[in-house]
Amino acid sequence: MKKKLRNLSSLMSPHRFLLFMGVLTIHYSSWGQGLYNQSNLYINEVNIYVDGEIDNSGLLINDGLIGVSQDWTNQGLYRGKGALEVYGNTPQRITHNDKLQKLLVKGWGTKFIRGSLNITDELHLIQGNLEVPEKNELSLNEKAIVHGGSKESYVEGAMTVEGTGYKFFPLGKNGIYAPIEFLDVKGTTAKYSVEVLENAPVITVENTIVKNGLYWQRKDIVGHFGGSAVALEFDPSHFIDINKMILVAGSDWNTPFLAIEDVELSQEKDQLRTRNLVTAPIIMLGESSEDWAEADFYFSNALSPKASNVENQKAKIFGDRLDDENFQFEVFNRWGSLVYENNSLENMKTSGWDGRGLNGDHLISGPYPYRLIAYDKTGKRLEKKGVISILY
Repeated sequence: MKKKLRNLSSLMSPHRFLLFMGVLTIHYSSWGQGLYNQSNLYINEVNIYVDGEIDNSGLLINDGLIGVSQDWTNQGLYRGKGALEVYGNTPQRITHNDKLQKLLVKGWGTKFIRGSLNITDELHLIQGNLEVPEKNELSLNEKAIVHGGSKESYVEGAMTVEGTGYKFFPLGKNGIYAPIEFLDVKGTTAKYSVEVLENAPVITVENTIVKNGLYWQRKDIVGHFGGSAVALEFDPSHFIDINKMILVAGSDWNTPFLAIEDVELSQEKDQLRTRNLVTAPIIMLGESSEDWAEADFYFSNALSPKASNVENQKAKIFGDRLDDENFQFEVFNRWGSLVYENNSLENMKTSGWDGRGLNGDHLISGPYPYRLIAYDKTGKRLEKKGVISILY
């Protein structure tokens, strides 16, 4: 049975309990309308699709499936074993102050988590990205299962999980799908988050330069994380020679990284996996070069003064190729006027540039051309030009 309802709001008196049975499709013809429940709503093993937003401030018991094409807001009580499907082709906000059993992500619009969303049973990624901005949380209970994950649908931001055993993180960043699998987590009452980040510094491991921008970072929240073997997918087009790929791990950028020994490369699945436990919170997949002539310094091309990760608050220079003498770094605005300069390589490596202008004030967001002039340790003059972006 299918029904089309033009206006459900008039039925939602504070003392009425609505029971939906059958298959309902709810359409609203104008933008900005939707379903607003201030009383009691019971979805009994049926599918309801709302072409608009849903705002629940009453009691909503979902033992079926609720689909919504715009924002989902739950300010009241949410119960039941059913699923929520967000299927919009435009950006959607998910605000949910209660546990959610199943979340299905469909439609090409990005879905933004607002507040804390806890999933108890299932997260299914089909189309569109699920984005977790800073200071918001997406968490999965110990027994929650993750399905899907692809270039068309991934989690951007931190994903928090509980427990031990197998854990799959369908992560991505700025259009790049970079999932990681924890094959068998050891520990006690562990709760931790994992996020894929970009603009990693160039690091040196056993006289080898490791170059790749993406890295995975784990943050322990409670309990004890005892380590896990991991499996990482990679895009072969991002590497010159996949046979020179190297996997390294470290505690932070101020301490030495170590190469992860005993790894297995699968070219059929474009995956690199470890056979032993990895306990370090930062994992980096890169390409190595033992030839100093191929090595280069690395300069981060973006900064965000308000970023929660201090490494993203400044633009720094990494690597040991450059000589301290005759160093010059200049930043200009779009009209070509000088807004920042620094003649100390050591200062750019340790403190970096935090987005302030010559007068000490923070510059507005946007792209800023820069010029870097230096000499390497063989005496060769280097000049690098590009654009650095300030993000807020």
